[in-house]
Amino acid sequence: MNVGVIGSGSIGPDLAYGFLSALAAGEGGKVYLLDIAKKALDAGTERIHGYLNKALARGKMNPKAAEAIKSALVPTMDIKDLAGCDYVLEAASEDLKVKRAILKSLEAVVRPDCLIGFATSAIPKARIAAQALHPQRCFVNHPFYPAWRSLPIEVASEGADEQLRAKMLDVLKKLGKVPIATADVVAFAADDVFSNYICEAVRIVEEGIATPAQVDQIVNGAIGGGGPCNVMDLTNGNLLVVHIQELMQEVHGDWFAPPPLLSKQGTARWRNPKAAEDTSYTEEQAARVMDRILAVLLGRAYAVVENGVCDASDLNWLLRMSLGFNEGTLDLGKKLGAEKVAQLCLKFAEANPGFPVPRCITEKKLPAYLRDVKIDRDGEIATITVRRPELKNALSMQTVQEIKAALDELKKDPAIKGIVFTGYEGALSGADINEFLSINTREEAEGICTSAHPVQKEIADCPKPVVAALDGPVLGGGCEFSMACHARVVGKKLLLGQPEVNLGITPGYGATQRLPRIVGVEKALELLRTGRAAGAEEACAIGWAYGKPADDPVEAAKELIRGHIAGKVKVAPVDPAPVAVPDPVPDIDIGHHSLVIDAILVDAVKRGLALPLDEGLIVEAKAFADAKDTIDSCIGIENFTQNGPRFQAAFMHE
Repeated sequence: MNVGVIGSGSIGPDLAYGFLSALAAGEGGKVYLLDIAKKALDAGTERIHGYLNKALARGKMNPKAAEAIKSALVPTMDIKDLAGCDYVLEAASEDLKVKRAILKSLEAVVRPDCLIGFATSAIPKARIAAQALHPQRCFVNHPFYPAWRSLPIEVASEGADEQLRAKMLDVLKKLGKVPIATADVVAFAADDVFSNYICEAVRIVEEGIATPAQVDQIVNGAIGGGGPCNVMDLTNGNLLVVHIQELMQEVHGDWFAPPPLLSKQGTARWRNPKAAEDTSYTEEQAARVMDRILAVLLGRAYAVVENGVCDASDLNWLLRMSLGFNEGTLDLGKKLGAEKVAQLCLKFAEANPGFPVPRCITEKKLPAYLRDVKIDRDGEIATITVRRPELKNALSMQTVQEIKAALDELKKDPAIKGIVFTGYEGALSGADINEFLSINTREEAEGICTSAHPVQKEIADCPKPVVAALDGPVLGGGCEFSMACHARVVGKKLLLGQPEVNLGITPGYGATQRLPRIVGVEKALELLRTGRAAGAEEACAIGWAYGKPADDPVEAAKELIRGHIAGKVKVAPVDPAPVAVPDPVPDIDIGHHSLVIDAILVDAVKRGLALPLDEGLIVEAKAFADAKDTIDSCIGIENFTQNGPRFQAAFMHE
């Protein structure tokens, strides 16, 4: 895939570097970085080379990969060089006239099927592409700081061809982004919330309530994000926020007018990094600052949802990831409660005429949403997607309970005849490592297993067919949850495994009991005891997955469900009946892995399989607790958290 980035100023080189990295790790291709000024182009190219050198120096990239990325970068001052691009992102200016002029020049060069994006913070696509030859292939693609590694990207696609829209989303995923759909309105979703949050912080400074240093300290201590003034200094964003607010003022009214101090500050910094600033504050200051900041954050976030600009779950994730807060803004509202949210916003509106308070706040009926799980409906088939891409779709306890909530909703929906279970981009990880590290007792160790088993049982017992659609890494708990489904369809990038023995522990979400019932005892023991991963072809060959590796596993899973509904094929959960185990079990070279953990694992398989599945899972949970009590568990987990999964732990076999 060939990609063009127009603009080598503040954001273009960062976007180009992120795209280069994603292409190098995926399907490959060229990235053309265009600017009309040689000085800017040279500076942008040098910045990209600097990122590569830093990655090399830190050991995060090998020389061969760095050279491949460097050779895939094509700096140019000639727009005709973009003729062969599949996608071009304009990131040169926030000026509407400039954007339109670039679009006109670009459309004269690229193919009619080339996708065109605009990296704008606030200008609707409809305005930019009003005179476009092919407006249906134009999109707002609004990235966030730091653009080279920040995952979310807003996509406003009103008026776009549906096939081109799907293609745009696919391209952005291949370029390492997580696209979030928004309405094509001024400031879209995140910047509506963010820009007003910044302005309220500036008003607080303007009124002498707190200094920039105090505001940052108070806000960052309460909700994270680094502090609004600090963010403005990092991004040199004062005048951009002024521009966003002026556009919002035109649409929404005078409360949205930017504070005069923001324009006066201009490109000057709010904070002096070399000075010893006084960041101390009183409790009264903190209360005044946070009451106002929270009112604006919550008021605008709920307005974005209520006005249909962005889905609640999407917005919650988007704001946390783009603004760097400790939790999603809607999560924060849920924690405070509808009563407190209404109190904050109504008090603020009384003191600030023109501030709009959403009806859901005044009526104290905050919108319901799932934090980690998305539900999508396609006719009579629904898809449950675990969406935690920043954590490889790890399964926290909340995630597990949200899977249950999604399943319960779909079971009750008479229009839904079948369910696809997947993770974002097909991947599924194990238990959330932060929760795992908090386990201190045998009871807690067993509890983390037994809290998941009933949810898996609901999947297995669902009267509607549930098929897992998987691609990429599917490991540990994610692999185990997929085995509770009635069938599994996999993509060509699948890498499945139960790597628990690498951490000095045993599986706890059902692998010792379901895997042997699916692929046979001998193959299961080999996979469990070695912790090795299997690819897509092997997964299909051993019967773990249905059919052959698919180009689009989600669509293949839907087709399998349709076949089941039509009576052409049969999918069913794992047979819970006891299974005979060879005695003794076959010898396997377990390499460096712990002998004591291996013994616990083999015993759990043997004793558990002699029982019906539900009773075998109880055996597994107790074995997990046994393993967690060992010295080798401490060694394995410490090695994993400090060195990552690629370094072998030095087990003591005790």
